[in-house]
Amino acid sequence: MKPTESKTVAENRKARYDYYLREEIVAGLALAGWEVKSAKAGNVSLAESFIQLTPGRYEVWLKNAYFAPYKQGDVREQNTRRNRKLLLHRSEIQKLAKACLQKGSTLVPLRLFVDVHGRLKLVIAVAVGKHAYDKKAVIKQRDIAREVQRILS
Repeated sequence: MKPTESKTVAENRKARYDYYLREEIVAGLALAGWEVKSAKAGNVSLAESFIQLTPGRYEVWLKNAYFAPYKQGDVREQNTRRNRKLLLHRSEIQKLAKACLQKGSTLVPLRLFVDVHGRLKLVIAVAVGKHAYDKKAVIKQRDIAREVQRILS
């Protein structure tokens, strides 16, 4: 790997289908040792996870993310779906809180990756939900673009 590259560990592909993504922010995670080892092995799922913001206390939490138990660790003490704190500056948290005040806005986790220094980072986005007809229109546009590409090739 080059010094500027990072390795994607987990991705929430459904979020790109279900939401319009506005603004992305990279956050660190407060994890236990076994969670880091499990994540670097690729045993993480962000599919059902979500972000909870507590603006009064300036805290942001990743909830319901699944980190598979690390086999070489003490499996009895490993809570696979515990709440994990996101590490952000206060100004970033205030910016996210302000963005979430808009009607229909929410925070969604997009991608978990290992940065060039070996630390796990989470990309979160301010998002607005899509309606069913919006999703169908995106699929239709993608099919049309694929057909045009096939004709031109």
